[in-house]
Amino acid sequence: MKNIKLIACDIHGVLLEDTFSPVLHILAQRFNIPYTAELENNMFSQNRGKAVNYFLKQLSLSGHKESEDVLKLFFDERQKYIDKSGTPILDGVPEFISLLKNLDVKIVCYGGLDYEMIDKCFTSYLKNFDQYICTNDFRPGLKEIVKNFYQLEYQEVLFIDDVAEVAKEAKKYSIPFIGIPTQHSWGFQKDEMTKVGTKYIVSSVKEITKEYLERLDSDQAIWEEQDD
Repeated sequence: MKNIKLIACDIHGVLLEDTFSPVLHILAQRFNIPYTAELENNMFSQNRGKAVNYFLKQLSLSGHKESEDVLKLFFDERQKYIDKSGTPILDGVPEFISLLKNLDVKIVCYGGLDYEMIDKCFTSYLKNFDQYICTNDFRPGLKEIVKNFYQLEYQEVLFIDDVAEVAKEAKKYSIPFIGIPTQHSWGFQKDEMTKVGTKYIVSSVKEITKEYLERLDSDQAIWEEQDD
């Protein structure tokens, strides 16, 4: 890689199956809350407390106990979803990690969950990364990862994420970005990424080849719209 020195991969939705949007969709239906792009944008890649408070407002509720109850409900429902869906490691991830390891860059993974909350099936893969960074206290975390953890220039770090709010933050700082929005028929993340002007969008890491990364690495207009 000529310009990029660090590749940062979001865990859930990029390396592991997205569990957050299906669970949010289930809970929205249960409580008769309209499932909208606004709901997704205010819940995904947000601090846990902030996301819960937003959800409570949709229920016309507030309070510390209510927040704790909703948070517990969400993670209980998420565990049920995980138990039903089986292994969450997405197709092509082992090969993708191998590809990244063979590049002359550092690689990290990040997400909003504490380290101990990462699915145990992924533990053996974590050793391939420089570190895991929990971003819950500084969402979405791009500036902090680039400047505080690695002291790099914004253009030297590539982020790969499934959430449009992260794409917005990347565009704000002209950070290289690849979007992998979830494919749910009821989801809004792909449309939201397109609105932001995300130039590089794929359906899975299987589409990210060495040639693809090299093309992005040499692109001087990552956040300009592509020609039709």
